[in-house]
Amino acid sequence: ALVVGAGLCLLRSTSLPFLAGQPAATGRHGHTAMRGFKEDFESWRAALTPEEKKMVQNQATGEYNKKFRKSPEFSKNLPDEKLKSFANILGKFFDTEAADYKKELERKVPNYNQLLEKAGDKVMDL
Repeated sequence: ALVVGAGLCLLRSTSLPFLAGQPAATGRHGHTAMRGFKEDFESWRAALTPEEKKMVQNQATGEYNKKFRKSPEFSKNLPDEKLKSFANILGKFFDTEAADYKKELERKVPNYNQLLEKAGDKVMDL
C-alpha cells in the first residue's frame, strides 16, 4: 500500500511530462534506471483505457486545486491490477536506484587519514 501511495504521488507530481510525451529529466547516476523505467512506464500507460488516461491527467492537473481535491473525481482510483503493475514498475525503479546509490558510495571511499595529514605539519602551541 505504501508503494502504491508513493507511486501515485510520483505519478501525480511527474505525470505531466510523462503524459504529455515530453522527455523525462534524468539524474547523473540514474540514467540507465530512468531509461528502463521510462520504457516500462510507457508500456503501462499504453495499457490504460482512454477514460483512465483522462482521469489520471485530470487528477494530475488538479493536484494543487483545493476544490478539485475535495471532489469525488479526485478520490477515484485505477483498477487494482493496474495499480499493482505500476507498483511493480516503481519497485524495479527504486531497486535499481538503490543499487546505483550503493555503487556510487563504494566509489567514493573517504581518505580517513586526511585530517592527520593536514594537521601533521602544524605545531600545536597549547
